[in-house]
Parts: sequence; structure tokens; C-alpha cells
Amino acid sequence: MIFSYPVLLWFFPILGLVVLIHLINMFRHRRVEWAALEFLLAGYRKSRIRILLQQFLLMLLRLLAVTALILMFAGPKLEGTFTGWLGGKPTHHIILLDDSFSMNDRNSAQGGVPLFEDTVAVIRRIVEAAARRKSDDRLTLVRLSRAAAVEKGEEPDLAELLFHSEELPIIQNFLETFRPSQSADNPEQLLTAAVALVRQSNTRLKPVVYFLSDFRRQHWENPTPILKNLAEIRQLGGMVRMIRVTDKEHTNLSVDHLELVDGIHAADVDLLFDATITNHSQEDVENIPLVLLADGQSQSVVTIPKIKAGEQTVPPVRFPIRLNSSEQHRIEVQLQPDAIPDDNHRFLVLKVPEALEILVISSDKRVPATESSTQYVRVALSPGGTKSGIRTRVEPPSFLVGKPLTPFHAIFLPDIPLLEPAAVKALEDYVAAGGGLALFPGTGTNLDFLRKELYKNGTGLFPALPIAETVLEPDFLSKTPDMTAAAHPVFRLFGEGESPLLASVKIERYLGVELPKQSEPPKQTVLPQQNEKTMPKETELQEINTPESAPRVLATLRNKAPLVLEKEFGKGKTITFLTTAAPIWNNWGRGNPGFVVVMLELAAWLSKRPSEAVPILVGEPFSINLDPSLFEQKIRIQTPSGENNSTDFLLDAVLLNDADALATFSRTDQSGFYETAMKERSGNEVRRFFAVNVDAKEGATSLADVSELSNLLRSVNQSLESAAGFSAATDFSAEQSLSDFLLYVVIAMLIAETFLAGRILPPINR
Repeated sequence: MIFSYPVLLWFFPILGLVVLIHLINMFRHRRVEWAALEFLLAGYRKSRIRILLQQFLLMLLRLLAVTALILMFAGPKLEGTFTGWLGGKPTHHIILLDDSFSMNDRNSAQGGVPLFEDTVAVIRRIVEAAARRKSDDRLTLVRLSRAAAVEKGEEPDLAELLFHSEELPIIQNFLETFRPSQSADNPEQLLTAAVALVRQSNTRLKPVVYFLSDFRRQHWENPTPILKNLAEIRQLGGMVRMIRVTDKEHTNLSVDHLELVDGIHAADVDLLFDATITNHSQEDVENIPLVLLADGQSQSVVTIPKIKAGEQTVPPVRFPIRLNSSEQHRIEVQLQPDAIPDDNHRFLVLKVPEALEILVISSDKRVPATESSTQYVRVALSPGGTKSGIRTRVEPPSFLVGKPLTPFHAIFLPDIPLLEPAAVKALEDYVAAGGGLALFPGTGTNLDFLRKELYKNGTGLFPALPIAETVLEPDFLSKTPDMTAAAHPVFRLFGEGESPLLASVKIERYLGVELPKQSEPPKQTVLPQQNEKTMPKETELQEINTPESAPRVLATLRNKAPLVLEKEFGKGKTITFLTTAAPIWNNWGRGNPGFVVVMLELAAWLSKRPSEAVPILVGEPFSINLDPSLFEQKIRIQTPSGENNSTDFLLDAVLLNDADALATFSRTDQSGFYETAMKERSGNEVRRFFAVNVDAKEGATSLADVSELSNLLRSVNQSLESAAGFSAATDFSAEQSLSDFLLYVVIAMLIAETFLAGRILPPINR
């Protein structure tokens, strides 16, 4: 037998006081002479032995009542197989282990111990306390990184193992080899898995759930689902112990984002990458080196002067890099090690073409070269003496019929020539599939053709109903520029204050149009010049876009008429300049470098496609498509090199149809580059990389406030404990508690004592 509160057994000397009080009451009598009492005294002498026995029994009842009361408060528990006779059940110890990468937190400056080691120490106390008893207690351990699988019905890491059998070494070996994963914390998911486990075992076992975590603030900002799970566990008869393994916040930096900056993406031209670094600590951090690597080789090192506490780098840290081939490249940024090392890296896989292939459809060849919009566009896209990363190909309108357009990243139509219906259909198919098209009207553009074949009542490629060639009346008094651009990637380099390059553009004529009714009024795009920091990103532009068929105004004239329109068409887009590309209706292309800049940015924006390298976080699967007629269906996957080096997996692609097979890899439990190898039926091997990153938000070291957290848990009758003060003694109630039984014994003895005390005659002294 064991006791929950053995210190209370020191109250047993009180029993001597009970005997003393009983004896004093027996002999403390006042002598009274009374004749009638002589008669009673004679009867008493005859029954004296019986009365003494009753007095002894009364004293014994009182002693036993006090003894039972002391034992009841001491919390005795009965061990062994006899507990089943009293309705006892073995305890099911369910350990919910937060193994997110924030549990790697340590104070590296002081050589601190990682949090997961303190967590393992708590589990050892439970195991050691259980191993000393020969009960049938069971242990189930669920790691956060496995919680989703357990919720779906898969086995936990350790499932109902006995503490005192041959299964004990399995538990001990797990504790020796345990290391945190690179997943992000999700308390709700862990507790949901615990609810399922409690529901499965509460009829056979008495569940005790231990929740071991660092209790970061961000995970407790919406506690309602968590509290609901805690309440459900209690309703199912389980007990929950919330154990906090840290009370300190350390300095930690994380690489939150790494992305390719908009521009011309091609081999052998400068590419720009933006990296965002966040300081999660309460102290400023200075002189932070950040390294950019390409294919494992260091390319650039930038030192960040300072990041204030709780802030991130604004603007992002920008790296230039030049890739010399069109193969897949592995891009990585690295921070120096700090409290949490897992979020000091960010990975990106990038494949760029050798050059952007731009198709320029020539206008009438009878137009002199000096006045040809085709010539101005071609020269702007491939300026002499500069490697722009663009290859232009000039073809007549007939090229659009019967020739594949998919190899081209964008198509330019200067002076919009007459096109055959088949050519219009080819352009529509090209743009709908994700291509980009630039349109420029000219002096020879047929407006009737624009209305019927390209506008098509708002369903075609042209963004608005053409009205007529219109003259922009000159303004000799005000200094208002003829052209005002909105915040858009095409005009992103003109955002620093008043741009003289745009202010010097003079527009004499333009194509007047009538905007569709559902489009936004032009006033939304008449914006002041903005710098690049305030310019919306691509995703933000999509959010503010009007419905898919409606154009967005990118630039206006000083009379508020639209000058540049963008329209989404299927998966692609068109951008229409309502003035000529050649300096015929304007002076833009005549010696103004801004024209070259806009043409290059226009080609880059129209060439942009949805990235094939979709961001993948640790724990998320990635898929591999292949053509079974060209490739074997066996795929070899090599995981990133870590502490235990890389691991190879062999994956079978599932045949979807004769021309398509799909393989899905889900073992992405580590950040880094995953390399896949597919073998062609000809014998060649094709390699491909996938980048997997940690959820950088998990690196936030801010802890939930203890008082706030305690109040939240108190609302569902829970308390918060620290790992340092944790004791497992009270959880081994698999040995049946006798406290309830002793309470009934005390009540029964007090009733018997009262009844017996009323029937005993008091002793008489003479």
C-alpha cells in the first residue's frame, strides 16, 4: 500500500489523546448521595463487566474513526491484482509530446540545455515511477509530428506499452534517440488525437493525459478549440496535466521568405532575390551576416546592420546572382546559428530559360523602318551592347496560323495588323493557356476589325470597345504630365518620386475607348508616384483586380482617359497601350530611355508564369508527374542530408492514363532539397529538385503569459505545471484509491459510536 500524502501519517499520535479524553470522561464524576441511587448501584455491580466491555468498544470505535480519518486524508492506494476487486483499473498514461522545432530552443550564448532534454526528463520520471510498481499501467506516446496520422487511425509512436515487461526497453530506447522534428506546433491537433485515444481506452483503462509543450504565445491566441478538447477529455473520465517546459525567451532570428524579384528571368543575366529576416526576440540584433548560396556554392554575403526587437527587415534584403545555365538551380540563404537553428535556412528551386523568347508580329512591310513600331519594339527588347536575356523573333501575321506558339514566352502585336480568324483563335488559345500578349494600335489599325474580332463585346482579347483615334489637346499652362502610371510591375522603376522619364513623355494621339461597365473607374489608377516599397506584390494585385473579364487601368492621360489597360484572359493576360509603339502618336520612343525600360518590364511581366516550384512546408507532400511512355514508373527520391545523412526512397508512380502517371511523396519531415531521379526508357536519368522549408512562424520565441494561460485553463478546471516541479506520484492511481472507502468507514463508525454512547450507563464511583 502506498500513500499520496504520507506526511499526514505523522498525525497518528493523536490517537493517544483520544484514549486520554475517554479515560478522563470515565473517571471525572461528582459524588452525590441519593437514596434511589443505591438501588441502581446494586444493579450496576451485577452488570459491571458488560459496561466495561461497552466502554472499551466505544473507545475502540473512536480510535478507529480517527485512524480512518487520518488514512483517508493521506490518500492510501492498494497495489496488485486485488485492486480489481474494488473496481480499480490500470492507468493509461497518454503523453502528448510537442516535438516542433521550437523545442530545440536553447540559450546558445550560455551553452544552455535544449528544451527537449527537459521534456525527456519529465517522461523519464513517469517511466521510472511506473517501473518500480508491478501494475498493469500502460504508456502511449504521441508526437506532434505524428498527431495527424494518429487522428486518422494510424498507430502512435508508442502504443499501450507495459512499463514492467520486455516492452520497457522500447520506451527507454525511444527516450535515448528522441529529437525534435522540424514541424510547427499545433496544440489543437495533438489534443484532438488525445481525445480519440481516450475514447478508445477509457472503458478498459483510466486515462491520464500529459501535455508537454513550450506554450508559445502564437499558439494560444485562439484557445477555444484547445479548451474544448480539454473539456471533452475530462468528460470522458480522463485527467489532464499541462506541463510547461520553459519560462525563458531567447534571442532568435528566422528567415521568413526567399523569393525571386519580378524582372527578366533568364540564364546569364542578373537575377534579384529578396530575403526577409525576422527578429523574434525582445532585444535589437546588430551586424547579422546573411549568405546566399547557389547549388551549394556561396555567391553573396550581406551584413544586415540592425533588426529591431520584434521587427523584420523592411525592405527585404536583396541579393544579386547570375545563373549560367537553364537547368534547375538550388538557391539557399543562411543565417548564423542562434537559439533555434532550424529556421536559419530558406530554400528555393529555380529553373530559368536560356532566354525569353518573344514573338513580334510585324506590321505592314511597306512602312519605313524608321516609322515601324515593330522596329522600335525589337530594338527596345534587344538593345545593342547589352545582354537583356531576351531573344526576339519577328514574323508576319501568317506565322500565327499553323505554327506552335507555346515556345514563346510573350507575343507583341505592334500596330495591330489585320488577322485571319484562325490567327485570332490561335492567339486566344495561347493567352487562355497562360501566355502574355502586348497590343499597340497604329495608324493602319482597322477599328472595325478590333471591335468585331478582338473585342467581341467584351469577351475577346482587346480590353475595351474602340471608339476612334483621338487627339489629346495640348496644355500650355499647367505642368501636368501627359501620362500618369499606377503602381504596377510594368512601371515599377518609375516609382521614386517624380520621374522625369515619364514627365517628358508627350502624347499627341491615342485610341479612345469605352470601358466595360463592370470595370473600375479610371480614378482608382490615378495615383501619385509611389516607391517600390509601397508597391503591391503580385498577390495583392490579384486581390484588387476587378472581375476576370474587366480590364484594369494601369496608366491614364491628363484628361483622365485610360492609356494602358490590363485584362485577364483565361490563365493569361493582355496589356494594351492605346498609343503607338513608334514615336508617331507620341515622342516616347524617340531618345527616351524610359521606353526601353517599360518594354523590358512589359516582356518580363507578360512572360511570368505560375511558378512550378510551389512552396512546400515540412510535412506537406509533393507530387511528380511523368509520361509512362517516356519514363519508367520507378522514382528514386533522396532526402536532404542531416545528422544521419540522406536517405533514399523508391516510389512507384500510379498510372492515371496512357499518357500520365503520378507519384506522391509524403515523407517530407526535414527541410532542404529533395532530389528525384526518373529513368527514361532510353536509359538516360532525369533529375529534379523540390525545396521543403520549415514554417518560420514556429521560430517566434514569445511565450504565453503564465497568468493569462492559467486563467484560461482554470475555465476548464485545469492547472498549469512546470517541468521542474513535476511529480508523477499522484498519477499512479492504477493502484485503487481507498480514500472513498475510508470515508464511508468513518461515517459508519461515527454513527455506531453515537448509538453506543447513548446506551452505556455512566460509571459510578463511591
